[in-house]
Amino acid sequence: MAPPIDPEYAERVREVYGLTCLPRWGTRRNFDRPTLGGKAAKVSKALGSPYMPWQRYTADIGLEIDLDTGLLAYRGVDLTVPRQSGKTTTVLSVAVHRANAWQRQRILYGAQTGTAAREKWEDEHLPILEAAKAFQGRYRVRKANGREAILWTRTRSIHTLTTNKEQAGHGRILDLALLDEYFAQVDYRLDQATGPAMITRANAQKWRLSTAGTSRSVPFNQMRARGRAAVEQGRQSKIAYLDWCALPGMDRTDPAVWRTCMPALCPAPVRGVCRCSKDWRHTVTDDAIFGELESMADDLSDFDRAYLNIAREDGEVDRDPNVPTPEEWGLLADPESLGTGVVAIAIDITPKRDHAVIVGAGFDPLGLPRIVVLEYGEGTGWLRESIERWHTKLKPVAWVLDEKSPAATMVLPMDRAGIPRMKERKEDWHRGHLWIPTVPQFGAACGDFTDAVRQGQLVHLDQPELTVAIDGAASRPIGDGLWAWGRKIASVDISPLVGASLALAALLRFQDLANPPQVAVAASTPATTGDMYRPAGRLTI
Repeated sequence: MAPPIDPEYAERVREVYGLTCLPRWGTRRNFDRPTLGGKAAKVSKALGSPYMPWQRYTADIGLEIDLDTGLLAYRGVDLTVPRQSGKTTTVLSVAVHRANAWQRQRILYGAQTGTAAREKWEDEHLPILEAAKAFQGRYRVRKANGREAILWTRTRSIHTLTTNKEQAGHGRILDLALLDEYFAQVDYRLDQATGPAMITRANAQKWRLSTAGTSRSVPFNQMRARGRAAVEQGRQSKIAYLDWCALPGMDRTDPAVWRTCMPALCPAPVRGVCRCSKDWRHTVTDDAIFGELESMADDLSDFDRAYLNIAREDGEVDRDPNVPTPEEWGLLADPESLGTGVVAIAIDITPKRDHAVIVGAGFDPLGLPRIVVLEYGEGTGWLRESIERWHTKLKPVAWVLDEKSPAATMVLPMDRAGIPRMKERKEDWHRGHLWIPTVPQFGAACGDFTDAVRQGQLVHLDQPELTVAIDGAASRPIGDGLWAWGRKIASVDISPLVGASLALAALLRFQDLANPPQVAVAASTPATTGDMYRPAGRLTI
């Protein structure tokens, strides 16, 4: 259910922005924070499209500055509005501002497909930019197929396009990702491609923008579900969420309903024309919406999707029954959870060896297993040094990896680093050795992980690497009733999920190898020992 609108806040927003149509679900503007929204607004005006109130409101929230760090307060902005609201100019102004505000920025724009992104870029972005006198002589355009870019000469920033392939954002750092028409994504490959490229960039942001899709728009629908839940719970998030929409069952023919969900629709037209300001105009009129309603009379669900921003039901999406739902996973999130000194650590590497992950499992003060992605990064070259560092720092009860995966290449280096393979007999087990589970044990670890999630028997830090992995995971049979995570059939990199499952299994199997005081602490009182309080190293969230 949509949260009620705070009259005091609504009045202040009206006074500051002239905005009468607040998002039905939305991150609130923190007026104590400075913002770069005004800078983006000046860019948009120079591009010939002065911001409407909703655009300035969105930019001010999305570009808020954290007073403690001096960096952007949000790592991401998820925005969903009806069609023809002005997303194109919003996206372009944010990109141009970024390219000129800092040196050597790498900006990526994506749409439904690589072809659609190029068409949008050629037909809309470039003409707007070329018509803006304020930016003449400050950039050059490269149109070579597959290498399209806007190159900014003063800052040496580059604004490129994505091909919508899994490798689209790999290989280079990325400061700003703009994923337009996000409803068209059927899997998480764009998120998986862009996310790791932004990890090391302190001021990086990912903007996901879209009108509602259908029930098959799984990434968009999960984005919307998580954003709405965060707003309803009043939960602090590193992703700003803004959702302008009507609710199912509202009267689609009533202009009063339109004015609750269409921020680009003039609230008080004079003889059908917006006169709200001499500097800008609302771009949508009642007559235009009535015309669209009439033209879509044969399939009103299309009107609801396009202009009321209500997702169209388009058949059920089959979910793998072995994979926890995003809702089940989200219920166990606790970004403030503290850890104790009992830790097991897993390593996993993707089939292409383009990414690797180190995942820890420990206990929270109440004795619940606590999952943390310690490091996630490109390639595997960094693994050996990181393994040695975490081994010294956390003194895990055990390490674990799947020997039938690419991670098997780490067995010999770990042995040389003083982390030998765990013996088979329990009486020969030693703390800090490497456990290599059998195929049945690996299958059991996957099943036990799902059971723990569904029974509420673990906590996690709400890290995006794990959330994305679970959203795109799939299972494969490995025997009579046993199953394991399927790397080749998943729509994303699931190495964080594989690592989490193995780490949890190792923790529960070898926890008795910890010193008795640590076990007692894990089961009863908060601990101040150990370093699993926050993710560290290559992963910065």
